Amino acid sequence: MHLALYVMLCLIWGSTWLVIKVGYGGLGPFNVAAIRFFIAGAVMTPMVPLLGARWPASRTEWSLVTWVGLVLFAADYGLIYWGEQFLDSGMTSILFALLPLVTIGCAHFYVPGDRITARKLAGTVVAFVGIVVLFGDRVRLDPAGLGPMLAIVASTVCAAAAGVATKRHGTTLHPAALNAPAMLIGAAALSVMSLATGDGLLLPDDTATWTAILYLAIAGSVVTFLGYFTLLKTWSVTSLSFISVFTPAIALILGFVFLDERPTLWTGVGAILVLTGVALALGNSPPATPKNSQVH
Repeated sequence: MHLALYVMLCLIWGSTWLVIKVGYGGLGPFNVAAIRFFIAGAVMTPMVPLLGARWPASRTEWSLVTWVGLVLFAADYGLIYWGEQFLDSGMTSILFALLPLVTIGCAHFYVPGDRITARKLAGTVVAFVGIVVLFGDRVRLDPAGLGPMLAIVASTVCAAAAGVATKRHGTTLHPAALNAPAMLIGAAALSVMSLATGDGLLLPDDTATWTAILYLAIAGSVVTFLGYFTLLKTWSVTSLSFISVFTPAIALILGFVFLDERPTLWTGVGAILVLTGVALALGNSPPATPKNSQVH
C-alpha cells in the first residue's frame, strides 16, 4: 500500500512541472500559486472533521503549521513558480533533483536516526548525476538564468526544511489537519507577495488556466500532500526526498507518450544511474522514525 502511494506521488508530481509551466494564464507567479493553495486549503479544511482528525492545539503544533505554510507552500512554491517562468522544465528538474542532497544534510543534524552515511551520500550523488545525464543533451546554460536557477536551488532548501521539521515535530498531527491551515497560510503569504511585486490579485479568465490550477490544487496538492505527510509518519524524510529524482524521469516518459519524443542513449544511461543511485542510497535502510517527536 505504501509503495503504491509512493509511486502515485511520483506520477502526479512528475506531471506538475509541465502543468505549472503552461498554467500561468498571464497571471503573476505568486498570484497563480496563491489561487492554487487557497483552493487546496479550502478543499482540505472540511476533510479534517470528516476524517475524524483534530485541529492543531498546542503551540508546538501551530508553530509547525505556520512553518510549513510559510516555508513550504509560500517560499518553496513561490520560488518555483517565479523561477520556472524563465527556465525550461529540464533545467528545473535537474536543479530540484538536488533535494535529496539538501535533505540528507538537514536530516543528519535535525532528525534522530536519519544520519548521513557514505553509502547514502554516494547513492544520492549517483542519482543526481543520472538526472543530469537524462536532461544533459537538451538543456542549455544561460548566464541570464542564474537568478531563476538559484531560486529553484533555494526552493529545495525550503522543501527540505519543511520536511525535516514535520518529521521531527508532526507525528501526532493528522496530515489533513496539518495541510489545511498550512496551505491557507501559504496562500495568504503568496497573496501578499503578489501585491508587493505589483502583480495584484486576479482570477483567470480562461478555461485552460482554470483547468491547470484545479489539477494542481486537487491532484497536485490535496491528494499528493495527504499522501506525502502520511508516508512521512513511517518513512524517512530522506527516502521521500527521492521523489524529486523520479519525477523528472516521469516527465520524460510523459513526453515520450504524449509528445512523441524519442528516447536516446543518454536517456537509458541516465535512467540506469538514477535507479542505481536510489538503490544504493536506500538499500538496507529502514525508515527513520525519531523516538521522541516532541519539543522540549
